[in-house]
Amino acid sequence: MKLAYQMPRLSLLWILASIVIIIAPQVLRLPWWVTTAALLCVVWRLAIFSGRTAFPSKTVRTIVVMLAVAFTTWQYAGVSLGLDAAICILALGVFFKTLEMRDKRDIAIVISLCYVLIMVGFIYSQTILSGLHALLAVTVCTGALISVSRDNSNNTLAHNGRLAARLVLQAIPLTIAFFILVPRIAPLWTMPTPAPSSTTGVSDEMSPGDISNLGRSSELAFRVTFNEGAPQHGQLYWRGLVLDSFDGRSWSRNRSSFGLARQIANEPIVAQVNTRGEAITYDIILEPTQQNWLYAISLADTNNPDIYRDRNFSLYVRSPITQRYRYDMRSYLQYESDTELGIYARRSNLALPQDDANTESREFAQSLRQRSASDRDYVQQVLRYFSEEPFFYTLTPSLLGQASVDEFLFSTREGFCEHYASSFVYLMRAAGVPARVVVGYQGGEYNPYEDYTMVYQYNAHAWSEVWLDGEGWVRIDPTAAVAPDRINLGVEAYFADQPGFLDDSSFSMLRFRNNEWINALRLRLDAVDYAWNRWVVSYDEDLQVTLFAEMFGEDSLKNLHWYLMGAVSLVFGVLAFFVLRGGKAPVHDRATQLYLAMSADLQKIGLGRERGEGPRDYAERVAIARPDLAEDIREATGLYVKLNYALTDSGPTIRAAHMSRYRECLRRLRSNAATGFDGMLMRALRKQ
Repeated sequence: MKLAYQMPRLSLLWILASIVIIIAPQVLRLPWWVTTAALLCVVWRLAIFSGRTAFPSKTVRTIVVMLAVAFTTWQYAGVSLGLDAAICILALGVFFKTLEMRDKRDIAIVISLCYVLIMVGFIYSQTILSGLHALLAVTVCTGALISVSRDNSNNTLAHNGRLAARLVLQAIPLTIAFFILVPRIAPLWTMPTPAPSSTTGVSDEMSPGDISNLGRSSELAFRVTFNEGAPQHGQLYWRGLVLDSFDGRSWSRNRSSFGLARQIANEPIVAQVNTRGEAITYDIILEPTQQNWLYAISLADTNNPDIYRDRNFSLYVRSPITQRYRYDMRSYLQYESDTELGIYARRSNLALPQDDANTESREFAQSLRQRSASDRDYVQQVLRYFSEEPFFYTLTPSLLGQASVDEFLFSTREGFCEHYASSFVYLMRAAGVPARVVVGYQGGEYNPYEDYTMVYQYNAHAWSEVWLDGEGWVRIDPTAAVAPDRINLGVEAYFADQPGFLDDSSFSMLRFRNNEWINALRLRLDAVDYAWNRWVVSYDEDLQVTLFAEMFGEDSLKNLHWYLMGAVSLVFGVLAFFVLRGGKAPVHDRATQLYLAMSADLQKIGLGRERGEGPRDYAERVAIARPDLAEDIREATGLYVKLNYALTDSGPTIRAAHMSRYRECLRRLRSNAATGFDGMLMRALRKQ
């Protein structure tokens, strides 16, 4: 009859602890019923182990699986039956498998799937905390595997935990070596990787109040590292999208057949650009935006084949950015673009809605243009109007109606950057000056600990571009005419004491930036996170080539296999040294030390103790071989057995008396032996 395998209690606790630790960070991401199912499975499994219930029958298992598939399909039917649904099914499969664990094979499957779930977690989060959590989860899973493989005599929490931690720590050097040295190649296939829902930042449509809402958020937009020093704060205009279509209230991208219309109008598809001066180079790590456009300082260019630039100098990638995205850029601060404006471009950048309700603004623009000597003079007249009239720059402007431009210019006169950019471009177009709105970010906070700039969502900004004869497209920021400190000092300095700023970030450390040590801690933590993202998460082929070129020279990649073999050999050599040298010598009590010394001296005269031989059997064999030592060896052995087994719970006085008799007996044994007892035993007796 085949005996059923009974899982040790400690092994079951290790496995259930692994499941709980793995699912804990995913509670907010997984549907609530998946977390509930996981907890129910843990409780059910404990009940099975304690004998309060039986293993689920085949019918029950079938019903549970069908319900899980049905609930998953219902949960993701309106979103996507893709990666999220597959991971949900995988997690449920692990939970349900714990209910039918009967033998070591089932246990090995559950633990293996736990390792898979740990790797799956990196799809959604690749932060330092995620890495530390994965390290803890791997250690616990390894402890579970050790617990299942050990017998009950040595299966303790402390032993399993220490061994699991030792194995994981020994694997870390080899992991680092492989991570750095194994060639980074592009994947043969990719899948859409979802990211947690968060503030997506600047969108491709702008209405009054849209960008001011971002001023309430302290979420990070991107980080920038300049190679030759950062430009001045007032030059940090991070260009995103050009919005050139206006419906009377909102600005958006012109989604018509742009390229075809230009071909019909016989206009160049590629912009005419003249650059002056040296380019600044930098790299950006962009946070997930769920959009496919990028941000850079105008005029930007790159050698990255995955990035393309449209006619309006906006940058795009092929698919939405769902994970942190790193890209290198170069920008020219001095340039001229489209010094000759085509018919289609002029018409699209002068267009105003036919049913426009902003009649007062249109009349004001035409009147002001008649009093201006040129388009450049007209621009200055409008900027002077913004600076001299009582306009206010605020995060909490009044709501505007259908005639939003009229109400803003002549009634409320309070608004955020989108109000000023929108009304300025409207006044330009109403006077026959081609103009458009540009949205992106302006400014950033410098972090001295890693020499990079942080751009937040509250840095979101909108400005204008006007086309001037002989100059091409020129950036005009009407916000600078109303609130110059917003551009020169930054939004955080300007709005530090105003209501509404960071209202959506109540627990942000930015609220305590005036406290010196809290602000320093904030910057240091962000610097650590930035280094992690730059050197670990964003460690790709280009960064590997750069790193090896700096460390070993330009031709280092040709010898990469030698570096890899050397690193692996070094790691294995160090590990082999510590493994093969053996553990520490066991520490024996004083009675055992004297007994082993006696046995070593007896071995010199041909009476060594055999493997597995007990003390009394050994004493009888010596007594038969050497009758002259029989009395002393029997007495010494009897005292040793008493000290080690019979007197373990006795008081110190009784043990001291027996220890004294034990030493005296060994001295007689040494003196009665003719030869061979002048070595180990004598030294041991002298030490004691």
